[in-house]
Amino acid sequence: MRAIIGPLVVIAILVALWVYVIDRNPGGISDARYSKYQQLGSPKLLYACTRKPTQEARLRKMRECASSGRSGCELEAYDWGEAKSETTVDFIGSDGAATHSELLQHAKKKCAENIRDMGDGKIEILKSSEG
Repeated sequence: MRAIIGPLVVIAILVALWVYVIDRNPGGISDARYSKYQQLGSPKLLYACTRKPTQEARLRKMRECASSGRSGCELEAYDWGEAKSETTVDFIGSDGAATHSELLQHAKKKCAENIRDMGDGKIEILKSSEG
């Protein structure tokens, strides 16, 4: 009996490590929201959308800088735009009727929308489960 317990303990430890490494929160999303993502049925996507300020927002920042009389406004506006980049993590799941491809297209469309002074975003798939 003891000969069986040792290998079972090793297998249990390996499974726990695998679950910890493979199925953990990729970051950028709260554990509560990640738990909701995990409860979704397949297909589902967990994605990050990175947006930068629009050209209009950068021009406005450049005008504000120029009106103050400072030099180097172009570089300052560029640096401001890079620093103001936002990355949001979101997920989308199917009710059983949508395909993985349809979910991906919906996520891309949502990321491409301009929000306030932020332009269209670049999407990155963090986790995906096809059904």
